Amino acid sequence: MSDSLEAYHASHRSPAIVNCNGNDMEIGRVFAEYKDKLVIIDGENKKEHEYLIPKTKIDRYDDNQVYFDIPRNSLNEFEV
Repeated sequence: MSDSLEAYHASHRSPAIVNCNGNDMEIGRVFAEYKDKLVIIDGENKKEHEYLIPKTKIDRYDDNQVYFDIPRNSLNEFEV
Protein backbone atom coordinates (compact mmCIF):
# COMPACT_ATOMS: atom_id res chain seq x y z
CA MET A 1 0.00 0.00 0.00
CA SER A 2 1.47 3.36 -0.93
CA ASP A 3 1.86 6.14 1.64
CA SER A 4 -0.91 8.17 0.01
CA LEU A 5 -3.32 5.23 0.25
CA GLU A 6 -2.40 4.66 3.91
CA ALA A 7 -3.08 8.33 4.64
CA TYR A 8 -6.37 8.06 2.72
CA HIS A 9 -7.57 5.05 4.72
CA ALA A 10 -6.52 6.62 8.04
CA SER A 11 -8.21 9.95 7.26
CA HIS A 12 -11.40 8.17 6.20
CA ARG A 13 -11.34 5.75 9.16
CA SER A 14 -11.68 2.84 6.74
CA PRO A 15 -12.94 -0.43 8.24
CA ALA A 16 -10.30 -3.08 8.88
CA ILE A 17 -11.48 -6.55 7.84
CA VAL A 18 -10.20 -10.05 8.66
CA ASN A 19 -11.46 -13.45 7.60
CA CYS A 20 -13.42 -15.37 10.24
CA ASN A 21 -14.45 -18.90 9.22
CA GLY A 22 -14.89 -17.88 5.60
CA ASN A 23 -16.74 -14.65 6.43
CA ASP A 24 -15.37 -11.11 6.44
CA MET A 25 -15.46 -9.52 9.89
CA GLU A 26 -14.74 -5.91 10.83
CA ILE A 27 -12.23 -5.64 13.69
CA GLY A 28 -12.12 -1.84 13.91
CA ARG A 29 -11.09 1.13 11.83
CA VAL A 30 -7.77 2.35 10.48
CA PHE A 31 -6.80 5.39 12.56
CA ALA A 32 -3.18 6.03 11.64
CA GLU A 33 0.03 4.57 10.42
CA TYR A 34 3.00 4.13 12.72
CA LYS A 35 6.29 3.23 11.04
CA ASP A 36 5.57 0.00 9.13
CA LYS A 37 2.25 -0.69 10.88
CA LEU A 38 -1.34 0.49 10.79
CA VAL A 39 -3.14 1.46 13.98
CA ILE A 40 -6.55 -0.22 14.14
CA ILE A 41 -8.98 0.77 16.88
CA ASP A 42 -12.22 -1.01 17.72
CA GLY A 43 -14.64 1.28 19.48
CA GLU A 44 -14.01 4.90 18.54
CA ASN A 45 -15.45 6.41 21.73
CA LYS A 46 -14.64 3.58 24.12
CA LYS A 47 -11.53 1.82 22.88
CA GLU A 48 -12.29 -1.87 23.27
CA HIS A 49 -9.29 -3.13 21.28
CA GLU A 50 -6.28 -1.48 19.70
CA TYR A 51 -4.05 -3.27 17.23
CA LEU A 52 -0.72 -2.49 15.59
CA ILE A 53 -0.78 -4.58 12.43
CA PRO A 54 2.20 -4.71 10.06
CA LYS A 55 1.50 -3.42 6.57
CA THR A 56 2.88 -6.73 5.29
CA LYS A 57 -0.31 -8.37 6.61
CA ILE A 58 -2.50 -6.37 4.20
CA ASP A 59 -4.13 -8.80 1.80
CA ARG A 60 -5.94 -6.25 -0.34
CA TYR A 61 -7.82 -2.97 -0.14
CA ASP A 62 -10.38 -0.96 -2.02
CA ASP A 63 -11.71 2.58 -1.72
CA ASN A 64 -13.64 1.76 1.44
CA GLN A 65 -11.96 -1.10 3.33
CA VAL A 66 -8.60 -2.67 4.17
CA TYR A 67 -8.44 -6.48 4.26
CA PHE A 68 -5.81 -8.23 6.37
CA ASP A 69 -4.46 -11.74 5.91
CA ILE A 70 -4.87 -12.62 9.60
CA PRO A 71 -7.19 -15.23 11.11
CA ARG A 72 -9.49 -13.74 13.76
CA ASN A 73 -8.09 -16.05 16.44
CA SER A 74 -4.56 -14.67 15.87
CA LEU A 75 -5.42 -11.01 16.47
CA ASN A 76 -4.29 -11.08 20.11
CA GLU A 77 -0.64 -11.14 19.00
CA PHE A 78 -1.14 -7.67 17.43
CA GLU A 79 -3.12 -6.16 20.31
CA VAL A 80 -1.55 -3.39 22.41
